[in-house]
Amino acid sequence: MAKLGEMLLKEGILSAEQLKEALEIQKLTPGLFLGDILIRKGLLSEDELIRVLVSKAGIPQANLEKVRLDPNMASFVPPRIAKFYHLIPVKKNKNLLSVAMIDPLNETAINELSQITGSIIDPMVTDQKSLEKGWKHLYGDDLASFDTLEEADPVSLKKQKHQISKDSIDMKHLDAAIDSAIDDAIDLEEEKEMRAESQILQLEILSETSYIIKLVNSLLLKAFKMRATDIHIEPFKEKIQIRFRIDGVLSNIKSLPKSALQGITSRIKIMARMDISERRIPQDGGFRAQFKKDMMIDFRVNTLPSINGEKIVLRIIGQAELRDNVSELGFSSHSLRIVNEALKSPYGMILVTGPTGSGKTTTLYTILQQLSREEVNILTAEDPVEYQLNGITQISVRPAIGFTFGMALRAFLRQDPDIIFVGEMRDYETGAIAVRAALTGHLLLSSIHTNNCASTISRLVEMGMEPYLIAYALRLVISQRLVRRICENCKEELPLREAERLDLDESTLADIEHLYKGKGCGQCNGIGYFGRAPVFEVMPIKNDEMRRIITEAGMEDQVMRVARSQGFTLLKEEAIAMVNEGVTTLDEVLRIIMME
Repeated sequence: MAKLGEMLLKEGILSAEQLKEALEIQKLTPGLFLGDILIRKGLLSEDELIRVLVSKAGIPQANLEKVRLDPNMASFVPPRIAKFYHLIPVKKNKNLLSVAMIDPLNETAINELSQITGSIIDPMVTDQKSLEKGWKHLYGDDLASFDTLEEADPVSLKKQKHQISKDSIDMKHLDAAIDSAIDDAIDLEEEKEMRAESQILQLEILSETSYIIKLVNSLLLKAFKMRATDIHIEPFKEKIQIRFRIDGVLSNIKSLPKSALQGITSRIKIMARMDISERRIPQDGGFRAQFKKDMMIDFRVNTLPSINGEKIVLRIIGQAELRDNVSELGFSSHSLRIVNEALKSPYGMILVTGPTGSGKTTTLYTILQQLSREEVNILTAEDPVEYQLNGITQISVRPAIGFTFGMALRAFLRQDPDIIFVGEMRDYETGAIAVRAALTGHLLLSSIHTNNCASTISRLVEMGMEPYLIAYALRLVISQRLVRRICENCKEELPLREAERLDLDESTLADIEHLYKGKGCGQCNGIGYFGRAPVFEVMPIKNDEMRRIITEAGMEDQVMRVARSQGFTLLKEEAIAMVNEGVTTLDEVLRIIMME
């Protein structure tokens, strides 16, 4: 590297001060090609760099536009290796493999490639444009796999004796990749401050160093394999804590050195198209990654400045598998009949309620899947669109530019809809238009944040909607929660006296017939739970007595009394039934559902 700098000085391309500054940046980002830093800073062009490497270092230039690339060369170097190291195999002569590279001085890449191919590597220099054309010619459709996270970066496997195939990548290998990346972390805070104009470039370059890419990719892949829905990256005074939300509960996964914070933050911000130079205010962004063939996962990213640095939370969207029919969701037979009856109605309003993370979106999407037919026009307004559904027109609202749920609904009514889905009932405008749509021949689906079915009526009245309109527009309210399932691999039954240690009323204790728990095993990572199951309560609005109570703006207890007289089952009663069936534990039910 120093040799290249000396050559550029002798050629008069760089001044001593410019080279010194570039070397300082390189010192903070080990393994990065000096020429790349100089090109990014605008101190050197690709043509000048190639000319110096060819004339002064004696490295031959590969003219990829004139060379006929043999398709068999793709079998020597996988596309992910070619992408990661910015190289392409050109020709093979016995044990000598000629490779065109952006950085022909990268000894790490040359050694890694030599180990993978079992060949002596003959490096040549090329430019980025020619390299990308060569990739397209040699790898074709495999280019789509270049930017996926199907496996850890090749560098992450450098400490292992052999290359690992996709199918054998497991938690042990991912943890080894993370530990390897941590070993390479450099503490930027101990280095002297660089000039202001160099700081953003420094962060951009740091975000693209091998150990940072390896660390971030490995964490994302680990979260995916552990079925996490959220990733929390939390900086504290002396460390960074990584936590995953799995089955609704946060778990500590890894502690990282504080030195890795700058690189991780910059890498994620660049992936999410956020401003890496802004650290004073919260930011939102997102990106998409492919973990498996035909499976794209979306990440929503939010940063929050704290006294110890920026906390980052990544919401993983697309992990859940959608069902085609509500019968697959887990309703009791009684509740399923009520739901299916309501879905046959050509008009009216169906609301799904519960706290954030209770599975409302999955339930509503399943209903949409069941209702979707060729002769039905379905329109959705969402913030954001979490799953793309075939045969359904989905709209992502953008409140920042004035495109709200209310505006989307008004537009929908001029689009000849049969069924309308509104992501969330948030305000009077949205609610009023939704009620009007439900009363004028449309089936309207939405979600709302309330604790149970009965309180939903009060919430709509509080939002400003007329009780008599609610009474005749509303067809069905579904309230739900998600409880963790007991791991089937390590489930065991407990004596009933275990329930006595909990502060439960006599009637609830009397309803408990069986108790189970998971001991903890390899399948559930020692937690005793694996996956989640929904708990539902279902309240139909279909008779005169219920409509009269709602029209009179009945309080929650009045609505509940009428519903109970008509066979309504409480959420806690459904949950106790799941305890008796061995689906979940009593502790989990108490954690999720208030037991009056």
